[in-house]
Amino acid sequence: MHVHVPEGTDPRAALAGALAFNGAFLIVELGVGWWSGSLALMSDAAHMASDVGALVLALGAAQLAREPAGPDRTFGWRRAEVLGGFTNAVLLLVACAWIGWEAVHRVLEGPPEVPGMAMLVVATIGLVINLGAAWALWRGGHDDLNVKAALAHMLADALGSVGAMLAAGLVMAGYPLADPVISVLVALLVAWGTIGLLKVTARVLLQLPPEGFDVRALRQAMLNEEGVVGVHDLHVWTLDGRAPIFTAHVMAGAGSDLESVRVALDGRLEKDFGVHHGTLQVERDGPCLAPERCGG
Repeated sequence: MHVHVPEGTDPRAALAGALAFNGAFLIVELGVGWWSGSLALMSDAAHMASDVGALVLALGAAQLAREPAGPDRTFGWRRAEVLGGFTNAVLLLVACAWIGWEAVHRVLEGPPEVPGMAMLVVATIGLVINLGAAWALWRGGHDDLNVKAALAHMLADALGSVGAMLAAGLVMAGYPLADPVISVLVALLVAWGTIGLLKVTARVLLQLPPEGFDVRALRQAMLNEEGVVGVHDLHVWTLDGRAPIFTAHVMAGAGSDLESVRVALDGRLEKDFGVHHGTLQVERDGPCLAPERCGG
């Protein structure tokens, strides 16, 4: 099997649109947050700043991933999208840590006075922009790990906007501590949701099989195929977290037609395991020249 991994939906237009809206609003929110002294707005602006950086990185990775393969890059740059997603997840965790640190500092030393109405207006506008950008990204390719990372930033910032709106209401009601307390709660929720994305992208970068892919079942299915007496050097990995890629050496029994065994295995693996890109080396059963490899 030598069919290329499917490209999937092209998310670049959605990423570019989300970048334009978020970049414009970032300037507004940073200005109002700095003027008002609101940590809730500043934490939301920190999310927004990380969002803009995340969208720039995601857009660049999406463009790079669509560069054609070459003789020295046989898979092209497809893993650039996963690398972008991993980097964005790390940056989001760093932003959450900064927000938590600043919030604790303000709780201990006492929160400054902040204009609740300004917080409420800016946070509401931010919520609308974030939800709109998240919707566009979801439509543009939510199954892409790179887009998932950018989408996580959008949803995190939407959550931050909701927190800032709630904090604004409580501040206007006479509870100034609500600003830092809600900020740290939002940061914890965002960090908890980001860890899952970090694990998925790390699996790809470590060249592990796609999450949920049963390599033992794959091996057993190959051994159950008529004419197959052994399987070794079986490796399964993925470039994008979705499509499995594999290589394997298959030992065929005496009297078996090697090409027939290969074709039968190709069909079974594509039908039962969704393997569209793989390499099978079928060879006649005989003395193993490297016993330490033939058992694995």
